[in-house]
Amino acid sequence: MKIFDVSVDIYNGMPAFPGDPPPEIKRVLRMPQDSFNVSLMCTGTHVGTHVDPPIHFVEGGYTVDKIPLDHLYGRAVVLEVPDADAVSEKDLKGVKADIILFKTKNSALWNSGEFHKDYVYLDESAARWLVDHKVKTVGIDYLSIGSFKSGEAVHKLLLGAGITVIEGLDFRKIEPGRYTLACLPLKIRDGDGAPARAFLIQE
Repeated sequence: MKIFDVSVDIYNGMPAFPGDPPPEIKRVLRMPQDSFNVSLMCTGTHVGTHVDPPIHFVEGGYTVDKIPLDHLYGRAVVLEVPDADAVSEKDLKGVKADIILFKTKNSALWNSGEFHKDYVYLDESAARWLVDHKVKTVGIDYLSIGSFKSGEAVHKLLLGAGITVIEGLDFRKIEPGRYTLACLPLKIRDGDGAPARAFLIQE
């Protein structure tokens, strides 16, 4: 069995979606002056690898602490779409899985340490396909599942159907194929999202 970490590090100065509060981490107690180390972290809920529940875009939708656990753990397929600028319905034909994770050329963007607006996203035809096929969870390897300029529609289609969205995954070292996904967002009461540790298990 192999276990692969597919979450990005959280650190000061990391890429963040414009408008989202970036993390600020400060050591407030420090050894050897103090008897132990303690840090203060202030961050938005959609930083790095994170999970979107319906309430993120859907009025009255359920919150991150109410996400069904079978959306966060289970058999998954990593689908590589290497050349697409936008993932569409045609890229999904023949795919059968409750959890679909998209490996795109986005994964290389993590190397730069800067935010890029021209990332690969899902278009509305892909979102409708996922809804029609009753997928539980969808993930992508950058900070938004929708486009930079008009991502709201895709978010509303997916989250409005109760599909859990995982954003900010890191697939640089991952081959396409079938795995078991474990994604563990912080259990923030009434949260609109939460940072997560995500990993893939290969039997």
